[in-house]
Amino acid sequence: MVIDNLIQGKTRTRREFCSFYTESDPILTYMVSRLGLDDGDNILEPCAGDGVFIEKILNTTSKRNFGIEALDLNPKAIQGLNRKFRNENVKIRQADTLLDPALDLFSRKGGYYTKIIGNPPYGAWLEKDKRDILKKLYGGYVKETYTLFLQRCLDLLKENGRLVFIVPDTFLALHLHKGTREKILRNAKVEEILLLPSKFFPGVNFGYSNLCIISLVKTKNNADNKIKLVFVKNNVKDLYAISIGDYSSAVSTESIPQRQVFDSISHSFFVGGDTKVREIVNNAELTLGKLADCVTGFYSGDNKKFLIPKDKKVKGSKDYTTTGDSEADYNFLNNKDLLNGLAKNKRYIPIVKGGDRLIKNTEWFVRWDTKTVQFYKTDEKARFQNSRYYFREGIGVPMVRSSKAKAFLLQRRLFDQSVVGVFPKDKKHLNYLLAFLNSDVCSRLLKAINHTANNSANYLKKLPVIVDNNSIQEVNSIIVKFWKTKNENEAINQINRVFNRIYKSVL
Repeated sequence: MVIDNLIQGKTRTRREFCSFYTESDPILTYMVSRLGLDDGDNILEPCAGDGVFIEKILNTTSKRNFGIEALDLNPKAIQGLNRKFRNENVKIRQADTLLDPALDLFSRKGGYYTKIIGNPPYGAWLEKDKRDILKKLYGGYVKETYTLFLQRCLDLLKENGRLVFIVPDTFLALHLHKGTREKILRNAKVEEILLLPSKFFPGVNFGYSNLCIISLVKTKNNADNKIKLVFVKNNVKDLYAISIGDYSSAVSTESIPQRQVFDSISHSFFVGGDTKVREIVNNAELTLGKLADCVTGFYSGDNKKFLIPKDKKVKGSKDYTTTGDSEADYNFLNNKDLLNGLAKNKRYIPIVKGGDRLIKNTEWFVRWDTKTVQFYKTDEKARFQNSRYYFREGIGVPMVRSSKAKAFLLQRRLFDQSVVGVFPKDKKHLNYLLAFLNSDVCSRLLKAINHTANNSANYLKKLPVIVDNNSIQEVNSIIVKFWKTKNENEAINQINRVFNRIYKSVL
């Protein structure tokens, strides 16, 4: 019996191949409809799995004057494909689509296939040696394999060939995938992007993103192309009607000039916003990145070892040991050489994890004696990063975004990597930016900049900020009053009135 070792909570086979097989007939129907099959087509399914796309093609078209090639890295998948299509004219081959020499030749010759359809692996396990090879071949971010399949298969298409993929929607906005977006927008005409909840896909329910189906044609002649964005949320069966051109069941549809997407910041699609939001983001004269330094926080390398909760009532403290806060130094700022650790008897200082609105109570402490701080500075897993911002007054923004924008004063506490530290370059903007980062306007802009759950420094920097000098004192008064009353709802309502007024003319 083969032992399937666990890697990152999944079996090695599960991590290596990351095969989420497409078993939804509405999804299959829609995708095959967008493939636009013609006689004489040379079709590729680059990660065939159990062959459901091929099966759908064979069962729904009377056309048989085409060739189909099915590739997969998993030998068990190849065995299943050979059994399923033994009486069909389907060429089946075990191969690594990203590295196969025959496909290299096709790419160098300008393409080979006229149609490519698939469901590439998401986040497949890669050994370090393979990551290094892929980095040399594709550049950029190689840990998320589906974007590599997008790039590879675009190269494998003949001119005017068509590709239809179902993939996570993260590539539409994440900074890491800027290169993939640029390649697609330069070398293809993106006809349609259909956005749908990950729960529509059997066996998949991502917490950090949803799915999308991208349909494109390989051509550099795309200057006048408009990309159709289709949002579907209610029922996966709505895809049956959409597949034949009936969009009445879609939550919304929108056409965006491809040139506008290419010219946007980082070539982002900004699918989380409307036209007005895209305009203000792309044309902003002043951004948060110009007004403040936005940096990622500290990581101990082993939180279970070095962090303690204030008490067992703290959320997420179940597996942590606690001695209460008796060893915590609340007067840690009095230490002259704090970046090198505590020299006295106390061993712990406050650290901020997660976040809240306007104020975040101290719930966690991190070990900070001189010996341990030296460990943080030298350990491979620890991240003693952006240390010149430690213990400075600034604003904390949770890395994982919730439905409403959240930000709080750091109060000169250490902040961990689950928090982005925002440090205004001019102190007079501290309360103003704190308020802005808690406003509904900010929520709307952030959703457009990055529609996923990620709130990293790169996205916060892009936020368009209108500094209304006449409103700075008004905002200061709101924050001062909040510190006295601790009435968050009243403060947030007043903040929203201010920023709705400031952004009224542009939103």
